[in-house]
Order: sequence, then structure tokens, then C-alpha cells
Amino acid sequence: MIRLMPTSNDAGSVPEGMHFLHLVWEEEDSCEASTDNLIPSLGEKGPACLEHIGTVLASLDRVSLRSWGCREEDHVVEYLCGRVASNARAALRLMRLGYYDECLSLCRGMGEAANLFQLFVADETAFEGWVECSRQERLREFSPVKVRQRLEAGDGALVNKDRYAALSDKFSHAQPKTRPQAHNPLGVPSLGAVVQQEGSLVCLNEIARPLAITAVFGSILLRLEGNVLALIKANSIALVESIGQADVLGIEDYYRDFRNSVPMEGTLSRSPPSAT
Repeated sequence: MIRLMPTSNDAGSVPEGMHFLHLVWEEEDSCEASTDNLIPSLGEKGPACLEHIGTVLASLDRVSLRSWGCREEDHVVEYLCGRVASNARAALRLMRLGYYDECLSLCRGMGEAANLFQLFVADETAFEGWVECSRQERLREFSPVKVRQRLEAGDGALVNKDRYAALSDKFSHAQPKTRPQAHNPLGVPSLGAVVQQEGSLVCLNEIARPLAITAVFGSILLRLEGNVLALIKANSIALVESIGQADVLGIEDYYRDFRNSVPMEGTLSRSPPSAT
């Protein structure tokens, strides 16, 4: 496992307390700067995806703040949009600090909200039912599984079963095969604050999907003016088109192909996944 510092049996040589925390923060600052320098080299789609995330996130911020108007009701939609917006901001920061697992765990929650928004637009009665039901009824009728099943009975869930399962099993739930921050072809784990280009790409692509879904369906639910809705849709489409194949469903194939094609001796150098 990659560590922030060498181990030692001498307790006096191991930083603790604020000394340890300042060391961690220095490592995180370094990782953040290195990530920012790395992203422009991640193919064509990687940098474009980050740019479009910024544009759609700016729109979602304005939606959350009711800059373009509101439902003049209870602001539930605006607040839920705000939750996704703040999750996306936090996920981006975690990615830049090298905490890819934690970023992707947030993407799972964003995906749950995105599917809810999709359901509310597809079924006009679902939103009122969700707002008015009791906690027990909500857990029974609007759990992530139930929401996805209702969507699959129609046109399908945009955050589907396989994606949700991958985000849950690999990055949210503890299991015997858990390897923290192992976002590299050899599966080498780390303690965070270590730049990994594959991890950066996967996180960008997984942030983009639920962010775009939420922006579009949230705007539809809020009945924003036509020109505003058209702008948000256009920006969200551009974001979706910048999503590459280096995501939680496709990256394992890249890792396997890399291991099969590169001798396991000497220095390993690699390019980011070709379809980024």
C-alpha cells in the first residue's frame, strides 16, 4: 500500500496530532496542484468534461438559488437540486485531492437523486406522492431500487442497475475485497492524496452523468422559461457528449488489457484510456 510516510517502530519519529494533520494537508495540496496539471493531458474528452461540468454546475447553482424563478411552493425541487450541486462540488474537490473512492461514493448519491428526478418527470403523480408520503412509505415505495424498477418498466433508468451496483459495491460498502484508492492497472492501494490518472478520469465521467440528468429534469420540474430550459438542455447535452468510456463500468476492461499487454517488469508507463 502506498503510504504518506515510512513506517517506524520508533513512536517519536512518527508525526502525530497537528503535525500529522499538517503533513496530510501538505500532501493533499500537492496532489491537488498535480491533478490540475494532469487534466489537460487526459485526451480530448477529459479536459472538455471538466469544462462542461463547470458550466452545468453553474446553471444548477442558479436553479438552486431560484435565480430563474421557482415553483412558488415548498422549494423541495430547488433544495434537492442544491444537494446535488453541493455533492458535485465536494466530489470534484475530493477527486483533485486524490480521494477517488469518496468522490465516487458521492456520485452514487447523486445518481439516486438523478433517478428520482427522472421518475418525477416521467410520472406526474410520483413527485406529490414522494413529498406527501410517510417515512415508512417513502422507504418502501421510493427506495433507490424501487425508483429504478419503476423507470426500468418504462424507458429505463439513466443511472442503471449495473452502474449503481458498481458504485455501491466498490466505493461505498465495506467488503473483503476492498482496496482503498486502487485506481491504477495494478490495483495498488493508497491512503489518498496520490495522483492517479485513471481515477481522475473515472471520477470526472461519473460526476458528469448525474449532474446533467439533474440539471435537465430539475429544470423541467421547475417549469423554467423556454429559453432558460433550452440553454440548460444544450449545456447538459454537451456535458453528456464529453463523457468517455473510462467509467466504473469500463475501466476494469482497460486495466485487464493493460496488464495483458505490458511486461510486469521494469518501469511502467501508460497513456490514459483511449476513449476518454
